Amino acid sequence: MAQPPVIRVPKPARSSYQPNRPLSKSSLLQSQVKHFRDLEKDLPPERQTGIPIDSITTEGQAAEYIRRMTVQLHRPPGGV
Repeated sequence: MAQPPVIRVPKPARSSYQPNRPLSKSSLLQSQVKHFRDLEKDLPPERQTGIPIDSITTEGQAAEYIRRMTVQLHRPPGGV
């Protein structure tokens, strides 16, 4: 069977991620935070982050929230 082609993805520029940049500068991150918040509402309380999304004002805070939610969403139900 033939191998699929390799798709090379260039590394993003160092300036792409600026943890102190205001979240208001990125509509993509704003949308992701809102989407994760909608998912979080359906999680049991012990799996929710407790982070109010209106407190997320920078790219770094958004990245941390998304990271924490991703961990919760990848946990099996009832998992530790």
